[in-house]
Amino acid sequence: MVFDWIRRRRLSDEGRRRLLVALARSEEALIETHVRNALEVMDTVGDELPLDRALEVYLEAMEPRDSQAEIIARRVLARLEQVEEEEAEEEELAHVRSRRRSRFF
Repeated sequence: MVFDWIRRRRLSDEGRRRLLVALARSEEALIETHVRNALEVMDTVGDELPLDRALEVYLEAMEPRDSQAEIIARRVLARLEQVEEEEAEEEELAHVRSRRRSRFF
């Protein structure tokens, strides 16, 4: 839709480039906002709903385009995996520190 508008307008190459970059940045910001909000919803419902159902409910309520919904879902799941890995690393580090302290006391 936007690309059709761009083709019909007489924009310089530089103007077209700036417009496309601005649109891309806007799209990324919108998707990142959806990701943060979806994670907040999932955190809020906690154990009430399975993660996949909470994500589905969020996407149904917000109605992003199909292409956006796929990106949002992938990023949410990747972020959840990242958080789990960071938590596991923190637990391991705490365990190592605990063992070190116990050797000295």
